[in-house]
Amino acid sequence: MRKLERQLTLKDGIFLSIGSIMGSGVLFLPSLIYSNVGYNVLYVWLIATLLCFPLLYIFVDMIGVIPNGSGIQGFVSFGLGHRMGAAIPLLFLGTVCLGMPASALIVGEYVRFFFHAGSEFQYLTAIVIIVLGTVSNILGIRSSSYVQIIISLMLLAVGIVIFLLTYKLSSESLKMFKLPSNIWALLPGIVVAFWAYAGFENLTFMAGEFKHPQRDLKRSMIIALVVCGLLYILLSLSFTYAIPQNKVNPLVGLYQLAEVSGRGIVYTFIVTFFAFLSVQVNFNSWIWGISRLIYSSSKQKILPSFFSELNMRSIPVRAVFLLSIAFIAMVSLFMVFPGFLKLAIYMVSTNFICIYLICIFSYMRFKKSLITSIFSCAVGGGLCFALISSGWLLLYPAMIVLFAYLFYKNADNLKECTENA
Repeated sequence: MRKLERQLTLKDGIFLSIGSIMGSGVLFLPSLIYSNVGYNVLYVWLIATLLCFPLLYIFVDMIGVIPNGSGIQGFVSFGLGHRMGAAIPLLFLGTVCLGMPASALIVGEYVRFFFHAGSEFQYLTAIVIIVLGTVSNILGIRSSSYVQIIISLMLLAVGIVIFLLTYKLSSESLKMFKLPSNIWALLPGIVVAFWAYAGFENLTFMAGEFKHPQRDLKRSMIIALVVCGLLYILLSLSFTYAIPQNKVNPLVGLYQLAEVSGRGIVYTFIVTFFAFLSVQVNFNSWIWGISRLIYSSSKQKILPSFFSELNMRSIPVRAVFLLSIAFIAMVSLFMVFPGFLKLAIYMVSTNFICIYLICIFSYMRFKKSLITSIFSCAVGGGLCFALISSGWLLLYPAMIVLFAYLFYKNADNLKECTENA
């Protein structure tokens, strides 16, 4: 039986990391968070980024005990049992199938604004992104990694140019550095900000394909976290200077930033092109990672065994096509209910925080030491505090976990399949 090949290097990991966690978030998170918390946006990004460092440590540490390419799902099984581990693939699928189509539709809105066209341009752009992501993954990482390296470098360059062309130090932008008077007002922004860093856990599913997973994954994650965090902060600075809070467009903020810069059609074209490339590289990375999760889960009998087959190039093509079909179906749903798009963004961020919390509890149970317990409780407490603002949206991940826990009753079968995967 064919197995996933260990072919990824540190260079591949860096750009896959940047592609996973930058992508679509750059297009709307600085503007969406700014519209929610105003000049407190700097502290939202700082808190969210600082919370990610202990999570990064946990993800890297868990790689050494995962016996296969199951990533977080395998680790949760170690700490909380195989029935809880079975919930992770469903949580990820329920999250990604909302988030990725939403990202594609947001960039479709950029394209629609640029061409001053109807809503059909928005949906057509989303379908094109899904198709290109599918083809890229079917061709394989070695044929697409060089393209992703070039695109990732372009994303960084364009992001920095956007900041340099739009930001000027002023009394308005200096308000961003004042300490927040109400910590509770930051919570909705912190929850949404976790969309920006949803990607580290995606890389754990690729651990089985790294030549040196523990060393190269850690380095690539740290580099990506620092680079992307700085870019989000710089773009937020531009918003505080250029656009009043009550006039910012939360979902197509960068396009609005391009319009108010006075640079004309060339600048709006650059931003639209940047938006398309950023979401495309994000799709490529996520389809790659989640298709491996589906492949691993199907080998463990959590998902149908139909998806446990690799093609001649050791690619789980059936899993890739499953994701593509789910993405297109969700785009169709958003087309019928357009108001659901913004709500889906909050649902995705809430889901990711819940996934992180499950990982923290599993880490604490697995390590079973006082220091680990204190460390885990501190990080988990911070995430729980941020989740307060999610309210009824917590029902969505709770229902997925409950369904998985009740449905996969045969824990012994899951354990046997996990050990043999």
